[in-house]
Amino acid sequence: MTAAEPLSEESLDTLFSLPDSESRRKFLDQAGFLSAAGLYELLDRAMQYARADPSKARRLASICAEAAGAAGAPEIVPRALYVTAQTHAINGELTSALALIQEARSAYESLDDRMSALRTNLGKMHVLNEMGRHLEALEAGQETLQLVEGQVDDPQAMMIAATVHMNEGVCYETLGRYDEALAAYDRAGVRFTELGMDDRLGDVQNNRGIVLVHLGRTRDALEDFQKALGVWEKENLTLLQAQTLSNIGEAHLALGNYTLSLNAYERSRSVFEQMDARADHSILLRKTADAYLALNLFPEAVSTYREAIELLEQAGMADHLARALWGLGTALAAQEEIHEAADCLNRAAALFKTAQNVPMLTSVNLERAALKEAQGDRYGAEKIAGAALEQVDPVQWPVEYLYANLRMADLLLPDADAAELFLQASAPIAERMPVPVIRYRHLSRLGRVRFLQGRDAEARKNLESALSEIESLRGNLAHESTRRSFLQDKTAIYDDLIRLHLRQGDEESLWLAFQVSESAKSRTLADLVAGVISSEAAGEADNGLMRSLSADLNAAYNQFYADPLPDQAQQRALQDRIEALEQAIGRERLRQAGRISGDPFETPLAPGDLRRELAGRGPLLSYHLLGDEILAFLLANDQIRVFRNIGRVSVVQGQLQRLNAQWDRFRAGGEFVRRNLPVLEKSTRRVLGDLYSEIFALIDDKRGVAAPAHLAVVAHGILHQVPFHALFDGENYLLDRFAFRYAPSATVYILSQKRKRQTTHRGVVAGLADDFIPAVSEEAHTVAGRLAESGITTELLTGDAVTRARLKTAAEFCDVMHFACHGLFRADNPMFSALKIADGWLTAADIAHFRLNGALVALSACESGRSRVLPGEEVMGLPRAFLGAGAAHVLVSLWLVQDETTAELMGDWYRRLAAGEERPAAIRGAQQQLKDRFPHPYYWAPFVLIG
Repeated sequence: MTAAEPLSEESLDTLFSLPDSESRRKFLDQAGFLSAAGLYELLDRAMQYARADPSKARRLASICAEAAGAAGAPEIVPRALYVTAQTHAINGELTSALALIQEARSAYESLDDRMSALRTNLGKMHVLNEMGRHLEALEAGQETLQLVEGQVDDPQAMMIAATVHMNEGVCYETLGRYDEALAAYDRAGVRFTELGMDDRLGDVQNNRGIVLVHLGRTRDALEDFQKALGVWEKENLTLLQAQTLSNIGEAHLALGNYTLSLNAYERSRSVFEQMDARADHSILLRKTADAYLALNLFPEAVSTYREAIELLEQAGMADHLARALWGLGTALAAQEEIHEAADCLNRAAALFKTAQNVPMLTSVNLERAALKEAQGDRYGAEKIAGAALEQVDPVQWPVEYLYANLRMADLLLPDADAAELFLQASAPIAERMPVPVIRYRHLSRLGRVRFLQGRDAEARKNLESALSEIESLRGNLAHESTRRSFLQDKTAIYDDLIRLHLRQGDEESLWLAFQVSESAKSRTLADLVAGVISSEAAGEADNGLMRSLSADLNAAYNQFYADPLPDQAQQRALQDRIEALEQAIGRERLRQAGRISGDPFETPLAPGDLRRELAGRGPLLSYHLLGDEILAFLLANDQIRVFRNIGRVSVVQGQLQRLNAQWDRFRAGGEFVRRNLPVLEKSTRRVLGDLYSEIFALIDDKRGVAAPAHLAVVAHGILHQVPFHALFDGENYLLDRFAFRYAPSATVYILSQKRKRQTTHRGVVAGLADDFIPAVSEEAHTVAGRLAESGITTELLTGDAVTRARLKTAAEFCDVMHFACHGLFRADNPMFSALKIADGWLTAADIAHFRLNGALVALSACESGRSRVLPGEEVMGLPRAFLGAGAAHVLVSLWLVQDETTAELMGDWYRRLAAGEERPAAIRGAQQQLKDRFPHPYYWAPFVLIG
């Protein structure tokens, strides 16, 4: 073998595996590489690896340096040092990289190799820029250009000049000087073209794309990124492919192509992790957190930002650290963690100010202004936003200029005329940028201004255009968890359009108002029920990491809820452990994003279909909260009536707190309850009477629903916590007048009834008793018996047989599923609300992957029906999980239930179902029967039928 014959990958692996320098020297000698020429060839190979496999590049450079003496080639040492410095920079070890670059330069100078010494300034520029020392980097570049100026006949000098211009562009981009960055990249492109270095044109195109994203020219950026990607694929430069994929993900995020963005990030992540490219991996973490933030996935965003910040701080990467702090501050503000949010934003602002990055500093200050407004400091908010607006030039920084004007408009509303001035100033930018995220934000504010000015036709046009942009963005989301969170910060547009239609007042406008209200409720659940999207996470069943995380989470749950309970210190440690595991599972589920089934832009029920379907059914009462106002749509016999100002949200909040306090009294013990039961019943009835007056009395008249009747209720916001059937009108509970059924939205209500139900005549009853709920065993056997009486072959699972695998298998082939066990509601993370089973905890997120084919599901577990209500998506928790998995109806409890009376209620309910009663009538009859013996609502009222 000679040096003219390159080492194969297998030979290199053999070289790397040798145990000491002497054996490596002999290997190189035998291979014909123990010479200056041979070692230079290996270092060229190492340079290629630096852009494809940094770890391998570092090992090869180290071997070359140790062999330089034996080869009589001292010039190899500085080059090996420089290659090693590049690998340190790729790993985010910037201080080490800078020291190695300086060492390499000194070594070149000692060898009187001035041109090679000068080349080290290229690496120095890159590292200084990453460290936030942008002006020093530019100074190094200018020094280099002066030294090579005029050497047009020297290809090496030309290459150095071209690379300096590339690095200048990166510095200018980091400083927010975008026009200068593009000019520098153009100069670099000209030089590389003259030199015939097509692979370096990929660098130019990639870096131009980054700047174009900042300027809002995102589609142009994607074209440049795709060209760069083609170059890297041709040259087989894996690391650069992954870096460009990361940039492509950022461009798609700016355009609102969220699924494409996350997919690009996932592809690049797998490369960075394999190659140990820690610097790129930390940057990608920050970008992924940006995507979670854009989708309102705040817990996932916070945990990802924290991970990125730790790595970026260790690496000293000031610019990306500032961006991560900005994102973390924004996510924390959304979670109302105000003080930490302010600290993060202040740190980000200080870093951008030090870097003299005006556009990024402006963006952070606009977020600080929003935080001030949230704290009630409108004057402070206007001062910060106004100062930010004065700093940004609309030509240099159009995106930041637009957002500064939008922030000022927000702060000035409801002064429509004052706000309009800022919207007009930013309108040309919004109109020329083909970016849906920008367009809907501008149109929604302009629509509100026109509404306040009484210019209804223009307001409607703008608001409907904004909603069209939102629907387009939402259609890009494949994963149900991303759809679920997407509308959280966009409900104001729906409310403005509802107000607009209600102001018109004619019947057609009232229907339009109702349809808009519907489009803001439980949209993702409706998509799941209709089969527009799937909740099934691709590959999750075979994902070893998910299985490991789930097992760890179950173990932590069991420790946390053990009897006896752990002490406070252990509880805090377990809480932290549980939170970390849940976040890890959430992030892994996003990586295993489900695929769209059917058309992602399909509407489960078109507005005309919705009205037609409702006309043939019983009356439906649909609530909507407009700020503090509670209004209701009453639909019956193809007629619509609207009741405005029937109550105030702030009043109902206090009443619900009082009601929960009534339920809590039953935890004081059986003796206390027996002694005070008449007083407890009277005080509870008083609260339920107050709730009736606040949210039902104005509807409940001769013009409203005639009793007795079936009444479907679609609650909204905090009204999901209201047991409507237990409201007291002064003489009777509404249970005595109506057979209630509940639904998250009218669309879900119709789709659940239209669902094709299998008729397997099979059921499964799962009962897991313990010392706290001993009657569960009796309940499970009673229910199984009742189902058998109605001709349903029932599988009774008790004790150790109540496992996740048995339940998931049974779910697909049964008409009825009944759970009698402990339930856990998680207000902080509702998709981890759970049922206690033999092999751990069955969470709402787990249940979402069941396949229920129109089954009836009954949960006699405590608090199984409690849910957290998210803006835009509404109910989150166990009921939603079962409906999304295919259940037609779900019977759940709103508060902690009494063991013995629950068993009696369930037995009577199934008896009535076996006798042929409709489900709403059956639960009503069972509750009335129980009420005769146990008149306090605590015993008979907790259960509601949803679907």
